[in-house]
Amino acid sequence: MASTASELAQQAITSVNALQALAENSAAVPDDIQAQFDSFAEEIKELESRLETQQDLSEVYRNEILSNSEFLGFAIEIMSKIQALLSSGVINTMPVDDQRQLNETLGYIKERQKNNHAYRQARDPGLRSYKEYRNPA
Repeated sequence: MASTASELAQQAITSVNALQALAENSAAVPDDIQAQFDSFAEEIKELESRLETQQDLSEVYRNEILSNSEFLGFAIEIMSKIQALLSSGVINTMPVDDQRQLNETLGYIKERQKNNHAYRQARDPGLRSYKEYRNPA
């Protein structure tokens, strides 16, 4: 069973090519050509339906990735504030190991959010800050 949009598209192309070959080779056309055409038409219909389902599912996943990216932005925002307070000396009671963990985790989260941006499209709204999220306009 095909599970990706490209596999579904390839199956549809293969079916269409088979139909075209049958039409071009009229001397070799079997008596039950209508039954084969009907069968191919049903297969194409099923493949189109599955392709549409895959595209819908892909959009759902993309939207989840974008939503997660926004929440990663909130974490980056607060962790950056904490890091700035540590660097300025305002907070001076955090153990060095915890500071290193904060810096490394912040780097990992920023990289993850950057990777998520690959799923953004021009029509997608920009990421909001935590303040914008809590107080929408």
